[in-house]
Amino acid sequence: MLCALSLNALAEMQPSAESGEPLPLPRWSKEELQAFRDNMPGVNATGVLPPEPISQADINELLLGPVTGGPRLDGHFNSQDSLLSPRLQPEGMRFFLPESVLSAHESRPITQKNEPTPLSFLHEVTPEFLASARQALPGEYFIDPDLLLSEMHREDMTRFLEFHARDARIKLYVLAISHDRRITDGTSLDAVASGALLKNDSCLLVFPLGEPWRARLFLSKGIHDQTSAVFLGETIQACLRESLHSSDEHDQLKRYAVHLSTRLFWLQKALGGAAASPQDKSKPSALAEVLAEKSAGTNLMNASTADHVIWAVSTLLILSLAVAFVRWLRHRHQTRLRDRVWILAENETLPRLGGAFTGGGGGMIQY
Repeated sequence: MLCALSLNALAEMQPSAESGEPLPLPRWSKEELQAFRDNMPGVNATGVLPPEPISQADINELLLGPVTGGPRLDGHFNSQDSLLSPRLQPEGMRFFLPESVLSAHESRPITQKNEPTPLSFLHEVTPEFLASARQALPGEYFIDPDLLLSEMHREDMTRFLEFHARDARIKLYVLAISHDRRITDGTSLDAVASGALLKNDSCLLVFPLGEPWRARLFLSKGIHDQTSAVFLGETIQACLRESLHSSDEHDQLKRYAVHLSTRLFWLQKALGGAAASPQDKSKPSALAEVLAEKSAGTNLMNASTADHVIWAVSTLLILSLAVAFVRWLRHRHQTRLRDRVWILAENETLPRLGGAFTGGGGGMIQY
């Protein structure tokens, strides 16, 4: 039994081909290796790895020049009239991007105005401009007949004004004009946006790009008559200050419109349900312009004069008290640092005789 177990163990220890023993690799003879080396392609041939080391100058030439190590379409589509182009040209980007984005800087250079346009260079808007503004749809809150803004800025302003119109009862319309254009005082803007300004409580902002100080504001007459002239004057001044925080003309327009929208919400909340015109709705009312110099100038001047007088008196009183307090502190400081010297009078003392061992020289002085 022991012999049988030993023979079985020896049989299991011996490897066999059936148990998964790896097969030996084929060994090439010297003749086969020499034939393989003779038939090998050259070093610079295509498909040989690794390639020959390239110098720095060769790398630059490879990057700047065409790639010759791979398949190209140059041999099949050489002419410019081919349906396929062998490589992408710079002008081919126009097929993938909007023309307004590619030619925005070429068509109209971006300029930042730092000085106002002289009055002699201001021209009235053309009749075609006014006709295009009147033909605008009632829901077109941003009106730009001359396409002064780029497509991106127009979409931005349109989305903002539509957002304002969804939540506000006083609709806000913006009419953009060039910096060297103006609208005369006698020009009627009631028919702008197909007459939508007369049908609802509306506000029209005429904004010259780059010159926010020349912006004009129009309100529905019913709202204008019920609103304080002081508030309207402060609205124009506040919107102007907000727009002047930026030197870019598009950012100035956005800042002016955003601050005006906030003020219109304040006005709507202050008027409450009385925002609608009290007169008959069947009769359209014209727009009323907000004139900060005429309507609000006198009231603001009278109100500010009293404030200036009170401020001046309060300032003088505070300065007097401050000066008196400083002088008291200075006197107290000098009193503490003062050196006091006692000067006693030199009185002549008479000899006091009669004392023991005085010698006739004793005396006493009392103060």
